[in-house]
Amino acid sequence: MNTLMGDLKLKIGAESFNYVAPRTHLIQGTPDRELPKLADSLEADLVVMGTVARTGVAGLLIGNTAEAVLPQLRCSVLAIKPNGFVSPVK
Repeated sequence: MNTLMGDLKLKIGAESFNYVAPRTHLIQGTPDRELPKLADSLEADLVVMGTVARTGVAGLLIGNTAEAVLPQLRCSVLAIKPNGFVSPVK
């Protein structure tokens, strides 16, 4: 996590990094239960989620975990596909 945050700081610059003040949290449990609870407890303005399509209709669009989490969040969400992602929809 420290490496990722350091990389982010290098990419956006120290001043931007300090202004945005990103925080990371490592929690245990299932994402569809724990992420909404954490976002509520932090009064989060934005949740950034990585997402990969897996199975079923939900998986075709954003990924099953993100599909389960999104309706429970009361803040904005930025869903990011990994580099090299190829949509299964043609």
